[in-house]
Amino acid sequence: MELVRLPSPPQVLSRLLDICQDPDSTVEDLAELIGTDAALTSNLIMAINSPAFAIHQPVNDLEHAITLLGHGLVKTLVVTSSIQQLFAGLVNTRKEFVCNAWLDSLYCAEFARHFADALDYAHPEDAYVAGLLHDFGQLVFDTKFHEQYAEIRSLASESEMQAREIAVFGISHTELSAAIIEQWPSLSPAIADAARFHHESEEQLQGCDILCQIVAESSQVSLQWSRTGKADSKWKSSLVDEADLNVIYSGVRDRIAETTKRLGISQSRSGSLSQAQLARDIEKETLRLARRIRDASLIKVINPEDSHAHQAETPRELLLRVAREMQLLFGIADVALLFPDSEEGDYLILHEVNHPQPLSKFTVENNKSLIVRSYLDRKSYWIEPDNKLDTTPQIADRQIVRRLNHELAFSLPLGHGDNVIGTVLIGANKAQKRSLDNLAKFISGYLKNVADRWLMQSRVAQQQSSSEEMKKEQEQKDIEKLVHEIGNPLSVIGNYIDIIKGNSSGGVDNEKEIAILKEELQRISHIVASFKEAKTSTSQTVEINEELKMCVPLYVNSISRGKEVQIHWHLDEIGAEVEITRDELRQVVLNLVKNAVEATRNNPEIIVSSHHFVNIDGKAYAQFTIADRGRGVDETTRQLLFAKTISTKRGANRGHGLSVVAEILKDFDGHIKYMENEGGGATFEVLLPLLLETQPDDL
Repeated sequence: MELVRLPSPPQVLSRLLDICQDPDSTVEDLAELIGTDAALTSNLIMAINSPAFAIHQPVNDLEHAITLLGHGLVKTLVVTSSIQQLFAGLVNTRKEFVCNAWLDSLYCAEFARHFADALDYAHPEDAYVAGLLHDFGQLVFDTKFHEQYAEIRSLASESEMQAREIAVFGISHTELSAAIIEQWPSLSPAIADAARFHHESEEQLQGCDILCQIVAESSQVSLQWSRTGKADSKWKSSLVDEADLNVIYSGVRDRIAETTKRLGISQSRSGSLSQAQLARDIEKETLRLARRIRDASLIKVINPEDSHAHQAETPRELLLRVAREMQLLFGIADVALLFPDSEEGDYLILHEVNHPQPLSKFTVENNKSLIVRSYLDRKSYWIEPDNKLDTTPQIADRQIVRRLNHELAFSLPLGHGDNVIGTVLIGANKAQKRSLDNLAKFISGYLKNVADRWLMQSRVAQQQSSSEEMKKEQEQKDIEKLVHEIGNPLSVIGNYIDIIKGNSSGGVDNEKEIAILKEELQRISHIVASFKEAKTSTSQTVEINEELKMCVPLYVNSISRGKEVQIHWHLDEIGAEVEITRDELRQVVLNLVKNAVEATRNNPEIIVSSHHFVNIDGKAYAQFTIADRGRGVDETTRQLLFAKTISTKRGANRGHGLSVVAEILKDFDGHIKYMENEGGGATFEVLLPLLLETQPDDL
C-alpha cells in the first residue's frame, strides 16, 4: 500500500474539490463524501494508523478520523490526490474499472449497513466499512498491474479469477484486502474476516460471524444493482425475509439517490444508479476535474498552510509535521530527519518518529557518507546497503537504513537554494524505488516549501527576539526612573516622621505607632528596590502573634477612616514561629484586614484568632484567621475567589488583594481558605508550615 495512490472516480474528486474550496464547508461534508470512496477512505485509515500521527485511541467513524488528522491536512490530501490522478493520465479502461469498482463498493457498503440495521447488528458502521473495502484488493491489483489484471477480470467466474490471481501474484484479492485491513489496528479484525470470506459459499458461511454473512450477501446483491440499477427478482436472502428485503431495497435506493444528487450525476427516473449511467459522464467529469485542479492553487497543495494551527518550533516538531504530511500527500510511511546540532555545529542529529529524544548524531566531516553528502552537496542520493555493484556504504548510512527498518533509504536535502537546513530520509524497499523516483520532483517541491516556512519562521523569531530585548531594556529604564521618582517622596515622608517623633510627647503608644510607621515606610522602600532589581525575598523566622498584635490595630486605624472598628482577639497562648519574610506576612495581613473592614458598614468589627499548631494530612501548620460580620461571598464568586479579577467589591482593583495573598502564601508552601460564618460574614484562614522546633514534644 505504501506509495500507491489509488484512483477515485472523477465525480467524487470534483465534488470534493468544491467542498475544499468552500470556506463554509464542514468536517461532516468531507466525511460524508470521502465515505463513499474506498480509495480515499483507505488513505485516511492508513494515516490514522501510522506512527507519524501517534493516534492511540479508537476511531469511531470518518468524521472522527478527519477531526483527529486535522481538517486542513485532509483537504490537502483530497487536492493532492486529484492532481496526482490527473498527472497519472489514466487510460480509458482504468477509468472504467475505477468507476465500476467504486459503484460496486458503494452499493455493497449501503446494503451491508441496511442488513446490519435489519438484523440489529451492534456495529452497523463496521458493516458499512467492511462493505466499502470488501473488494479493496482488486483496486490495488489494478493500480499496480492494470494490463495483467484486466485479463484476469475478464475470466468468467469468481473462482477462476481468484485462482489466476494466486498464480500470477501469489495472493487473491480477498486475502489481499484482509491482509491490508489487518495492518490497521483502528479497524475491527471482524472487518478483515468479512473481506476475506465474502466469496465463500452459503454452506461454508453458516455458523460464522454474522458480519461475514452480511458482507457476503451484500456483495451478491450489490453486483446486480451496480450493473442494472435494480433488484434481481429471483435473488433470495438467507438473512432476512422478503418484506424486510424490500424495505432494505427502498432504503438503499434512497441513499444512492442522495449520493447521486450530491455528486451531480444525472439520475434515472427511479433514482437508482448503474455503471452505464456513470460511464456516460467519465470524460466530462475528467475535464471538469482538470479545470478544478487548474483553479486550485498548486502552491497551496504542496504548502498546506492551514494543516496545523501552529508552526513547527523544534526539529522534532518539524519531523512530525513532515512525516504526517508525507503520509497523506505521498503515502510515505517511514521518515527520519538529520538536523544540525545547535550546540555542536559539526554534527548532524538523527531525529526519529518513534523516539521523542534523539539517540544518535553523525559528524559532517564524514564526506564518504551519502546521507551527509546529501546535506553538504544539496543533492538526493539512494542508500542501498545490499547493492553488490557499488562499494559498501559507510556504517553511518547502513545504521540509518536499519533504523528506518527498510532495505533502502532515499536521502533528500531539506532546503531551498543555498539554504539547506537538514536532510529528510525516506525508508523504502526495492519494489518502491521506481515509484519514489517518479515522485521525487513532487517531494522536492514540497520540501522546498517546508524549508521556506522554517527559514521564514526563524527570521521572524530573530526579529521578535531582538524586539523583545529592546522592549525589556526600555522597560528596565522606565522602572529605574519610576523607582527614582518614588524614592524622593518616600525620603521626605521619612524625614517628617523623624520630625514628628522628635516633637512628640505622646508616650509609649505614640512612639510604638511611629516605629511601626517607620517600618512600613522601610518596607515600601524594600518592595520598590526588590521590584527594580527583580530580587526574590529571603525568608526569616517570624512569630505570628507578635506580628498580628503589632500590625492589625495600625492597619485598622489607617483603613477605617473614622469608623469605630472593634477588634476581638482570640490568640493562642502559645506563640507559633513560621518561615516567611516579615514584609510579605504584613502584606497578607494588610489585605485581609482591609477586606474585613470594608466588608461591613454599620458597627464594623473584625475577629482575629490564631492556633499555634494544626495538623492537616500529617503536616504541621500554624494558623491564623481574620473574620468579619459583613455580607459574605456568594457561591458563584466563591469558586474563583482568589483569581485576579474576582472580588465582591467594586472598583478598578477588585480582586487583586486576594490573588496577591494566594501567590505570596504559595511561595512559602502556605494556603488560604474562605469559610462562611454562621452568624454572617466571612472568615479567611491562613496556614503556614510550622517550624519543627515549635511543635509539641508528643508529635
